[in-house]
Amino acid sequence: MTSYPICDLFASIQGEGSWTGRPVVFVRFSGCPLRCDWCDEPLHRDPQAVRRLNLDELLREITSVGAGIPSVVLTGGEPLIQPGLQELILALKQQGYWVAMETSGVGGVFPIELDWITLSPKTSLTDECYQSAHEIKFVIVAPLDPNLEQTIGHWMERHGRVLVQPVARNETMDPEAARLCYQLVMASRGRLRLSLQTHRWLGVR
Repeated sequence: MTSYPICDLFASIQGEGSWTGRPVVFVRFSGCPLRCDWCDEPLHRDPQAVRRLNLDELLREITSVGAGIPSVVLTGGEPLIQPGLQELILALKQQGYWVAMETSGVGGVFPIELDWITLSPKTSLTDECYQSAHEIKFVIVAPLDPNLEQTIGHWMERHGRVLVQPVARNETMDPEAARLCYQLVMASRGRLRLSLQTHRWLGVR
């Protein structure tokens, strides 16, 4: 039976992106093929934090932690590299959950059964990957890399929901990155949206 490496599983509000403020159950997988130096979720790299749960165990814990919350977000680490991902999604859908995934786009194909895909690109990806996402969320580090600026400009013209989000450092939003995001959004004349990690202001996960 497939087992899933879980480094965190908890209920909270969705703090960022299009569904900000919605209560969800977060399933955070361990492991990621990328090594972003500003990654704000270092727990997924800690081997001491990993619990391996089979499908039935994971479903029971989601139900227990969620206490009736009908929405699940699969995140990481990187969900796409996990074996048995589609099996998990199908099982959640059969139990009536709305299922979303946040991904860097690296590691596999997007399961079509997902209700919502947040693509947070960190490296070069295919056009199909961008087009398959419901929202594209770019994490912004100041100063802005010219290649990233070009990519943002390209997709804000071609995708209906593109967001920019300032990087967090030491659990705090970077003010220089926040100012840069504001400038990008204003200059876009409505083609970009601002995403802020509101859960950090609330002091929750």
